[in-house]
Amino acid sequence: MYKVIITPLAHLDEENAYVWYEEKLNGLGDEFLTALEYAYNKISQNPDYFSFIDSNKEIRDYLLPRFPFLIVFRIKNDIVEIITIHHAKKHPLRKYGRTIK
Repeated sequence: MYKVIITPLAHLDEENAYVWYEEKLNGLGDEFLTALEYAYNKISQNPDYFSFIDSNKEIRDYLLPRFPFLIVFRIKNDIVEIITIHHAKKHPLRKYGRTIK
């Protein structure tokens, strides 16, 4: 199992989505966070399973069930680095993260 590290950018994405869902319906933000935790666990078990989304073959994504978000990540040795949590219906180039290095 890989260790999951969430970048500050991804953490901010999580917080923003949580607040938005909670404002729409009490408890929905918690369901979003539960879905994220499930996804992080699934990714950590077999991150190589997920397809590359960039030409350098570094960055992968996972479509969150029920919520229109992509978890964008990369593998560094035995660590899965969560780069961003991208809303699937927003500008597609932003899914690569705003500060990927």
